[in-house]
Amino acid sequence: MSPFFTPIRVALVVALVVALVAAFGAGLLLVPAGTMLPVHWGPSGEADGFLPREGALLVPLVMVAVVWVIFLAVSRFARPADLAAGRHSYGVVVTAITGLALVMEVATVLIGIGVPVNMVQVLGFALGALLVVLGNVLPKSQPNSFAGIRLPTTLHDPANWQATHRLTGLLCIISGLVLIVVAALLPAPSLIWWLLGCVFVPILIGVVYSLVYAKRA
Repeated sequence: MSPFFTPIRVALVVALVVALVAAFGAGLLLVPAGTMLPVHWGPSGEADGFLPREGALLVPLVMVAVVWVIFLAVSRFARPADLAAGRHSYGVVVTAITGLALVMEVATVLIGIGVPVNMVQVLGFALGALLVVLGNVLPKSQPNSFAGIRLPTTLHDPANWQATHRLTGLLCIISGLVLIVVAALLPAPSLIWWLLGCVFVPILIGVVYSLVYAKRA
């Protein structure tokens, strides 16, 4: 088996396909034909974008397919040194995004069969866990051109890369834990702004820190 196709990634994709098939199958998990399912939620936390059953249930699978194609292309055409330096980081990202897609698929199927699912809350928990995972991976990464905070300041200075990714990793862990707690406590209209902040603030702080670090070096 290719190093890219690890058992856990294959298992996640199989589970994703099983959830998709179950949605169209007979029995309790049948999502009725003609059902319109939500695929987008606005700032209020209310669904404001819908697709027919077939399209909505394919969205997570398409997301995974796009991510896998991109990273497979990177694996094939990247320079060996870059590939070796970033393999662990991008591998974790691919696994985490595949897991996120599975969560989205299961939640969408549940909505389709009438289970009241707060998708914004589900995404809050899932993205919080993803941030914690990424936060643990970032400090272990090495300079490379396709995984991490790739700036001239980080790519040209290993010390800058390590310092920036240590800080960003710590901030991602803190943001992920905060997001998990907030997702359990706050209503969707407030949660969606916390979700955006917890995802983007650690990256923005990491970028600014790298630039300041470079000026002081």
